[in-house]
Amino acid sequence: MQPGMMQPGMMQPGMMQPGMMQPGMMQPGMMQPGMMQPGMMPGAGGNPMFAMMQMMQMMMGGGMSGGAVDPSAVPFSGSHAVVDPDAGLDAEIIRPATLDELIKEQQAVPMGSVLDLLCLTPDGEHALGGIPRGCTIAFAGPPGTGKTRTALAGIARVAAAGQRVALVVAEEGFHDDSGGGRDDLCSRLVKIAMAATGLDEKAVKKQVLENIYVLESQYHKGQTWDDFVTKYRYLVEKEQIRFVVIDSLNMLDPSKNRTADNLSALKTYNHEKGITCMCVGQIRDSGSPVGGEALQHTADVVFLLELMSLSSKEIAEMWGGKYRDQIEVIRAIKSVTTPIFAHPIRVTRSTASGELVAHDAQPEQYAVLTVK
Repeated sequence: MQPGMMQPGMMQPGMMQPGMMQPGMMQPGMMQPGMMQPGMMPGAGGNPMFAMMQMMQMMMGGGMSGGAVDPSAVPFSGSHAVVDPDAGLDAEIIRPATLDELIKEQQAVPMGSVLDLLCLTPDGEHALGGIPRGCTIAFAGPPGTGKTRTALAGIARVAAAGQRVALVVAEEGFHDDSGGGRDDLCSRLVKIAMAATGLDEKAVKKQVLENIYVLESQYHKGQTWDDFVTKYRYLVEKEQIRFVVIDSLNMLDPSKNRTADNLSALKTYNHEKGITCMCVGQIRDSGSPVGGEALQHTADVVFLLELMSLSSKEIAEMWGGKYRDQIEVIRAIKSVTTPIFAHPIRVTRSTASGELVAHDAQPEQYAVLTVK
């Protein structure tokens, strides 16, 4: 090759190969300073860094690819608005006008004892025939007066009708495995169930006990109120329990200082789940239930079993007793969902089951009402 000659493929100074870019030349798709791409904000062309950031935001938000809308823009995107599943503060606000079935009639859970006579039908002309369904009932009285037997007979009848029920035991052990010879609560339950339902032991086991769940919650085993609440919720929700007897509410709090508060929390939960709950309770020496007026205010229904002194011959004659004797009577102190029987009802115990029933000597002027 002679000097000055150019070999094929060689590049002379100043020559531009195909595809190379001369200074000042703009390649297709490149952006010159001052130029504005489609979709860019006016004024962004003078700042390449700002323009690049804007392009990245558009790509991430789907502005160039047609993808999903940036969630932060959803409230402002009109047709793309998303409903927040969390109702927030609105969840606590109820508009009665939006509800269905506004008027309801109180239903009853038949117990087969004197408890069926204390609440009345809406017109006050007949006994309701049971304790108010879905309510939390406080049933208080002196020891040894038949409260537990009445509750056990009632729970046996409800279970025999096919309803799953729960018995919360807080005062004693339910079953004696030691062979100590004690007639334990399980044994008494079976015998009371046999008397209340007329079934034999085999039939009671199949038709009654199959529907009964027992929750032991004794404080001497280290059980606290919070422990009870956890187990109670687990049991009623797992087994769809709708009737509960607690014996006794006071023993779930040995200090007996928070009985009313505990009942208030329990009642609220029972209302949410549609549970009828009868809480057997104790009374103080003054004759008022443990928990006092606060407990009576909190419970939906209050039944008080008490001793009445026949302080005159006239009163003794009217109640079929002897002068200066004491008789057992039961009163409905309140019911938030029904009228109540206005007078005390003298009670005695059923010879078969030991549960409380109306005494034949109930004064004529205070005659109990019949079930409709």
